[in-house]
Amino acid sequence: MPDHSALRRTDRPINPSTGPLLPRLVNAILLRREFYEAVADDQRATGPAGAIVCIAAIARESVGLYALSQDFQAWGLILLVIVLFAVLRWLLYATIMYPIARAISGKSLGYKRLLRCLGFAETPAVLTLAAFVVGDQFYAWVQFIVGAWLLLATIVAVRAATQVSTPRAVVIGVIGFAAYLGLGLLIELATGAPAQPDGVVGQFHYQGRC
Repeated sequence: MPDHSALRRTDRPINPSTGPLLPRLVNAILLRREFYEAVADDQRATGPAGAIVCIAAIARESVGLYALSQDFQAWGLILLVIVLFAVLRWLLYATIMYPIARAISGKSLGYKRLLRCLGFAETPAVLTLAAFVVGDQFYAWVQFIVGAWLLLATIVAVRAATQVSTPRAVVIGVIGFAAYLGLGLLIELATGAPAQPDGVVGQFHYQGRC
């Protein structure tokens, strides 16, 4: 019989903080539990998580950025604003999720551990790029699918960060997700921002994190 032990020894898990970016994106998009657990344990993965947050934000606003690049020479400035706002939003989302996760899990939890898991959970937003290949009539479906995928990614991220059961991770993820959306709605009402985002304005409204 062939010896598969050598093959098993070379089949190493993807490192979330080093190596090619594409395998890390694929593992995060596929919601692989062992990958998110590696993210939670790897203190060096906070920086890469922030980079993924920025990539996801650019992908989410890719349609609007493309339109701006055709008519607005300083569109790069808008790109910078989108990236900065994405990082601030990431920090705020983790700050809201943190006390919820601690209260429901009943465990001590490192903030950065949750922060980097939630950062990698933004990866499904890159699928918004499908808007370039689908018709306008299907764009709402793309948004819905990506939004649902992001919620699932949040649940997987919370489970990895808190080491709780899946049902508890679902409760934490859904409550945290809803709390963030509720805060976004209150900010909109207070500032008079439009209820339905379009283009770059959509970056300032966390509607379904999509």
